Amino acid sequence: MSRLSPQQQQLIVDFFFRCGDDDDIQRAQDLLASNPEAARLYAFLERFLRRLDYLEDEECPDDLVALTMARLKLAVRIQQGGSKERLAELLEQENSKSVLPASSPSQPTFFPSKIKTPFLKVAFELAALAAAIVLISGLLLPAFSAMRAHSRQVACSMNLGCIGRALAAYADDNNGQFASARLQPGQPWWMVGDQSEQPCSSTRYVWQLVRLGYVAGENFICPGHLEGRPVQDNTEAIAQLRDFPSPENISYSVMLLCRAGKLAEAGQRRIVLSDMNPVFISFRKRVSCANQRDEYEKVLLNEDLKKLLSPNHDQQGQNVLFCDSSVEFLASRLYQNDDIFTVRGVETYTGREVPADEQDIFLVP
Repeated sequence: MSRLSPQQQQLIVDFFFRCGDDDDIQRAQDLLASNPEAARLYAFLERFLRRLDYLEDEECPDDLVALTMARLKLAVRIQQGGSKERLAELLEQENSKSVLPASSPSQPTFFPSKIKTPFLKVAFELAALAAAIVLISGLLLPAFSAMRAHSRQVACSMNLGCIGRALAAYADDNNGQFASARLQPGQPWWMVGDQSEQPCSSTRYVWQLVRLGYVAGENFICPGHLEGRPVQDNTEAIAQLRDFPSPENISYSVMLLCRAGKLAEAGQRRIVLSDMNPVFISFRKRVSCANQRDEYEKVLLNEDLKKLLSPNHDQQGQNVLFCDSSVEFLASRLYQNDDIFTVRGVETYTGREVPADEQDIFLVP
């Protein structure tokens, strides 16, 4: 049995903590039923994390609300000029009624968790505990969030590095030619998942890397793209496909490869892949390109779309892959004064645009 991918591990952890929607829960249950490695991970979490659940449930008094309100009113009266001595007297009376004698045979003194504590003391202890939890959460959660984002960014760059090396290996074996997967100028580049003979998407040529075994399908899923689903490792089925089965199977945008643009010029350091293009993400969610051949819904490049960064990394930037297989994280979508997600001078997109020239990088879908 192969090792769990990072996405599968995260799925099991989320299921353990009861996170995720119904689809995630169902996928986690199926994974636990079919994968022994997933079952071992869940058993490990159960074994070690359940130890934290050590608090004993105590019966809540029926008159808890009334008692709490009464004591709050008493505290207000004292603050407004009441007698502190009277409060001390009331507390002493309550203690004498609530606390069992240390010598009581029905309540051993060596087991303090069973001793009934005065209500106010318990309330103060719980309030202090809650405040400590809130304080610690406020300090640690941002750090954990930043660590997780950085981990996803690093894993994403490793994926792109694998794809870059696969592109280089394919180029060595085929003289750098992707002739059968090149788009004709004017053909649609957005229909990821279409399996017709004529190329209708920008992802046809990188799919060849998966189909021919140069790189695994899971490398095309960025850990920050939570909706991504890696291609299932079924060699016979993969060999019959001309493109990724669905847009969900690739969370990166690739350089448009057609007669108007080449993958890389000799000696040129050029961006060929990046995290998902944010300009067309809304359209990508609305249309299942694998099942429909509807006309492309035009996208007007307004000011908001011009500012968006890739959604894969919480709009903080995007990893980009260069033709020399190196990877960098860019906090801007501009590279050498070129917007890598749009065509220079084009404001309205119909899904058939091509780069303005060989220097104009256009990463789609």
